[in-house]
Amino acid sequence: MIWIWFFSLLLSFLYGLTSLLLSIGVIRIKRLTGNNLSEDQLPFVSVLIPAKDEEKNIKSCLDSILNQSYPIDRYEIIVINDRSADNTPTIIRDYAKRYVRIKSLNIKTRPKGITGKQNALQKGLGLCSGEIILNTDADCIANYNWIREIVFLFNENTGIVLGFSTIHNLYEGRSFFANLQFLDILFLTDAAAGSIGLNIPVTWLGRNLSYKKSVLEYTDYNKMGYTITEDSSLIQAVARNTDLSMGVVYHKNASVSTVPEKDLKSFISQRLRWIIGGRTGKSWTLLPLYGIFLFHLWLMLGFLVSFSVNSLFLPLIISVAVKIIFDFAACYRVCKEFHKLYLLKIFIPYEIFMIIYSVILGFGSIFVRKVRWKNDLYAKN
Repeated sequence: MIWIWFFSLLLSFLYGLTSLLLSIGVIRIKRLTGNNLSEDQLPFVSVLIPAKDEEKNIKSCLDSILNQSYPIDRYEIIVINDRSADNTPTIIRDYAKRYVRIKSLNIKTRPKGITGKQNALQKGLGLCSGEIILNTDADCIANYNWIREIVFLFNENTGIVLGFSTIHNLYEGRSFFANLQFLDILFLTDAAAGSIGLNIPVTWLGRNLSYKKSVLEYTDYNKMGYTITEDSSLIQAVARNTDLSMGVVYHKNASVSTVPEKDLKSFISQRLRWIIGGRTGKSWTLLPLYGIFLFHLWLMLGFLVSFSVNSLFLPLIISVAVKIIFDFAACYRVCKEFHKLYLLKIFIPYEIFMIIYSVILGFGSIFVRKVRWKNDLYAKN
């Protein structure tokens, strides 16, 4: 059984090393990210919101953007209806009539070669007058100080500023599944921030992604080609083609909140969409993710087999201890940053949940070629 010891210790070492490096990356990106602008330097900014079939959420989203602490004469809101089949376009049109700060566009068709969201964002950029573009989704609610906190982090050398997303307050403490998703998104976003701190940007969620309009000289949503993860493609293109820096803001005032997935099926579908999109890049930066998948697979299979093979018990315990120690350290740090330490009460169930869903997604991403979302079909190729 020497090979089992070697395999388990190797995976445990790689997992611990990856976690340690990401923690160093977080420390670095937090040190490099700091307020740069003053009140008398506030630029004009555009908030860009693509929307498809969001009649249940778009009002709350627009209300949160309209009621920002940022000066009302220093920002505009661009809302793009992307072929909605519900009442979304009517709601957007009504808001645009009531508020001069809102510009809207109604898209009825999707061109070939790009996704509907890519097309909506690209069309929306044509209406943006701001020096800085703040992207969010129509199912998100922005913190009252969101625009101000994000914009303050830009300087002449900053190309992109990234913020966290959380779960709506309505679901905090009330839904066990929603809280699992809350802890999961904090944990994963913290890891993504760590990769950026190491100058190896892998991914980010477009719910809270801001950039200078000038970075689009190097790339835009059309030039990316077909991609399900246009947000990740954007930050990777900027990192690859420019010397501009990126910042990540660890503060609840710079966050947006979104609705959780209602059940496990929709959660798995969402994550498969992210993975299918992320794998289209075929980047070497995805290699640690494959290692994490193998580590989680070992934990799951090792647990099942250890009941009949006693020699697996000790290496399995070592692997579990490594995972719990490093994951708890990361979860504690990010939960403390966002004043959500109560989420640590579900840390052990979350660890089990993460292992199971990551293994399911790992195999699913191999065999599942297409994922349907909002009546659009997303494929690997």
